[in-house]
Amino acid sequence: MKSVEITANSFEEALEQALEELGLDKSQVEAEKVKETGLIRKKITVKVTQKVTGATMVSDFVNGIIQRMNINCAAEVEEKEDAFYVNLTGDDTGVLIGYRGDVLDALQYLSLLVVNKNNPDNKRLVIDGENYREKRIATLSKLAKKIAFRVAKSHKAESLEPMNPFERRIIHSALHDDRFVTTESHGEEPNRYIVISPKKPAFDRERGDRRGDRGNRERKENRQSQPKTESQAAERQQQENRNFNKTGVTRMKSYGGDMKKFF
Repeated sequence: MKSVEITANSFEEALEQALEELGLDKSQVEAEKVKETGLIRKKITVKVTQKVTGATMVSDFVNGIIQRMNINCAAEVEEKEDAFYVNLTGDDTGVLIGYRGDVLDALQYLSLLVVNKNNPDNKRLVIDGENYREKRIATLSKLAKKIAFRVAKSHKAESLEPMNPFERRIIHSALHDDRFVTTESHGEEPNRYIVISPKKPAFDRERGDRRGDRGNRERKENRQSQPKTESQAAERQQQENRNFNKTGVTRMKSYGGDMKKFF
């Protein structure tokens, strides 16, 4: 939190100088008169302090940690309606990202605890650097689709390595509308992981069977259509003879099934 004391000939002059020094406007500060000296030529000392907001708390906390770590990096905070967005810039941004974003996630979690404790808005907090979040989303989405294709082809479920909630949401979202696989989270934090499993064949309500069993149903219908008596067999043979005379097409039995023969 920024704060300065300015002595000037008037309150307004001191406030203006303080705002210029802090780089803020009147809506972002609180000002109070500290003392007044002189009888003829009065001097007024004004203390100007930046207002405490969620954005300032995040900025002070994150930049404070960065300074204590002696890292060449800085955090810029942008407050929006849904969340606080923090962008890390500097030569040592990679250090704050860490292996697969583990340092970045830890910093984000601690910052969120501080904000939610002192700010009633309960907004989300997203800390990013060098567009790591966006790159990670693209990488995990590609991985999810690759494994989903393998699972759909082999009909065998596969388990992914443990991931944090942010990364698990990416996998679930990438395969949410997939027709062939489904995703489920298993285990306990911090070792919670995702299992990608093949979907079962959808039930065909119109045909009354599973789509994977259409061949069995068609073979059953063919067996049921075979003539059961000699009279039926003779009648069917006569019908095939009439069809042959008209179209030149007849049917020949082959390996338990009917096969068309064209002349």
